Amino acid sequence: MKIEEIVTERGYEITKDGNVFNPKGRKVGMVNKEGYMKVSIRIDKKTVHFFAHRLQAFKKYGQDLFESGIVARHLNGNSLDNSWDNIAIGTHSDNMMDIPEDIRIKKAFHASSFLKKYDNEDVIEFYNACRSYKQTMEKFNISSKGTLNYILRQKK
Repeated sequence: MKIEEIVTERGYEITKDGNVFNPKGRKVGMVNKEGYMKVSIRIDKKTVHFFAHRLQAFKKYGQDLFESGIVARHLNGNSLDNSWDNIAIGTHSDNMMDIPEDIRIKKAFHASSFLKKYDNEDVIEFYNACRSYKQTMEKFNISSKGTLNYILRQKK
């Protein structure tokens, strides 16, 4: 049984505007470090968490939420807006496209910065000083002349 099913059976509710209430009618939840509203409960002496957006998606779409490859989406990109009209289900790709384009681009550049082995400006500067493909490739551990050529040409 999925957590959304368990909390629904236990009497947790989520309103159309996205507020979660426990079985006693008390508003519950806190924002986690990723910026999502989560609620902690005890199951078999263990603390487990569920997310407000997934509870809203379960209330709205039922078992379809649990299909393979399906995620709960925030249509306006605001992870704290768990209102009925802002929650939908779809693929991870759909979910990414909900994020405004400028923010998607900024996140992509940030992520790709961790993949770079070297700074292109440093490669160009070193090559201009020594004028040697071999020395430049050895210094920056570049395995392909084509890669080095691409780096050198992009600034022209």
